[in-house]
Amino acid sequence: MIQFRLLSLTHKTTEIGKREHFALNTEEVLQLLHEIKSTSPTEESLVLSTCNRTEILYVAANEQQQKILELICKIKHQELELALNSFKHITNEQEVLNYFFRVSSGLESQILGDAQIISQIKTAYQFAQKQKTAGTYIHRLMHVIFSANKKIASQTGFRSGISSAPYAAVDMISEYQKMFKDPKIAIIGFGDMGQNVTRHLLSRGNHQLTVFNRTENKISLFNTKNKTQIAYRSLEQLDSLIESYDIIISTPSVQNPLISAAHFTSPIHTFKVLVDISMPRSISPEVTDLPGITLFDMDDIGLVTQQTIDQKLASISDVESILLQHLDEFFQWKQDNKNLEVIRSMKSALHSIKMEEMDRFQKQGQHNVDIDYDKIMDAMIQKIIKKAVVNIKSLRNEEERQLYNSMITQTFL
Repeated sequence: MIQFRLLSLTHKTTEIGKREHFALNTEEVLQLLHEIKSTSPTEESLVLSTCNRTEILYVAANEQQQKILELICKIKHQELELALNSFKHITNEQEVLNYFFRVSSGLESQILGDAQIISQIKTAYQFAQKQKTAGTYIHRLMHVIFSANKKIASQTGFRSGISSAPYAAVDMISEYQKMFKDPKIAIIGFGDMGQNVTRHLLSRGNHQLTVFNRTENKISLFNTKNKTQIAYRSLEQLDSLIESYDIIISTPSVQNPLISAAHFTSPIHTFKVLVDISMPRSISPEVTDLPGITLFDMDDIGLVTQQTIDQKLASISDVESILLQHLDEFFQWKQDNKNLEVIRSMKSALHSIKMEEMDRFQKQGQHNVDIDYDKIMDAMIQKIIKKAVVNIKSLRNEEERQLYNSMITQTFL
């Protein structure tokens, strides 16, 4: 039966050392979607990969766990056994959709109520559209999810307080900033994460900031738009300059760490705070072994969110109620769509009957120029279709609908 299924790897089930093996950048997500579409019998697919999760949502008649994990292992150069042991495969459609709705709202995020997750899902949806792996089911699912999240944002307090990894990273360093007279702060990477970190730092009065990035263009545009004076340094300068900063927040998605213990060569290390919100990690964990250096990564994020947990917890029942309402709406649409699929199939079958009859009339020499048989047959088909649609919509009992569908299928298909 064609239905939603899910392969899931998250911070709740797997530690960061394994998660980063299967974290996908933009090019890898697009490649995986292409491979899934080209080599597996899936109807639709969507891939969500963030700093805390890699989720592969797919629509198929049969389970495709082995095939999809083989594809991701090929892309990430990992062993299949590790993937099989790391990814949870959920095949019950009700469980899959309930879980994905919760993910979209931030109920399953490391930072409860994470406001960034819905933006990440929108990006995943755009990638699926680009690779043409989003069809009828995923299009409708996304529409309902976005509607639910709009209502959560406007009608509950679930998105208040610390609501994203960049926010949490800045909040995490706030206490440490007091230890420096005039801390020098560096941000590495200037994608969405890096820009959000910069905005949060600026909102807290930190204006002497330096961004290390591959190119200067994004920093220049940011400065012009926000009337700021963020300093730019190229990544090539990272090795020679990084040791001069007191606080470093690293954000880029890279395959190998940009910062290691070798970057801190002074015989006496002054106190430094490093925060790594990249996936895979961009700061080597070995840095924590150096005296005077404190390193936080995504698994430490929860430490700074406790103060806002209570107010978010108070909103959970409202959030779950909204999600349930929209989930029911989606299941009703899916059931209606299934019923209409039978009608569409019947219409196709009737058109085939029409063509057979027209051909039979012509072969028997019974074609009369005064009678438009084509119009007569089309009118007949439309009347039958209309009657069937009216009948099926009038049935409120699901068992009766299924019986009606079964009758149509056995009669015409």
